[in-house]
Amino acid sequence: MTAGIMAILEFGFFVFLATAGLSVLVSLGAHVHGLVVEHLADVSGLRQQLARYARLANGLSERVDARKDGAGNAATVLFSAQRQEAQLKKKVRELETAPHRFIRSLGPELLPNRPFEFMVMNSSVSHQVKRGDRHAFYDNSWARPVPVHIWATSLEEARAEYERAYPRMLGFKVTHAQALSADVAVTDPATMALDPAP
Repeated sequence: MTAGIMAILEFGFFVFLATAGLSVLVSLGAHVHGLVVEHLADVSGLRQQLARYARLANGLSERVDARKDGAGNAATVLFSAQRQEAQLKKKVRELETAPHRFIRSLGPELLPNRPFEFMVMNSSVSHQVKRGDRHAFYDNSWARPVPVHIWATSLEEARAEYERAYPRMLGFKVTHAQALSADVAVTDPATMALDPAP
């Protein structure tokens, strides 16, 4: 019985050694065959080229990713700038078509003075605007009547203050004059709250 077990163990050990030796021989043969093929085909240069191309591909992919990020940021900035430009153009159009951009004020707002409203335009500016030009000294808002609030004790004093500030020889003329109620308060443009952009 023990002789049969010993025979089985010897057979197993022999098979194990034969299999291990055969696998070592096959591995060694494959390695030698690979070296021969590599030597005959000059694969070392090909490996170097592949390694170089791999480095180039990695560098290019990194640069492409960086450019994508930069392009995305630039597109965001460009879109924001275009939106702000459109808002500013819209605001300019609104201001140009508004009947009165702001109210000019003359005289101290103190009692016994009362407010008088003069609608004033400049004929020289109006002619320049009709020709498509800009006046050298005054903006285009003077082409149409604009309100000027003059604080004075009487209409005659208000007219004298108006003629001192806006002389007729410079093209200014009054299209309408009226007394305003005493509770009219002229707001200082420097202290006005600005409307937020839409």
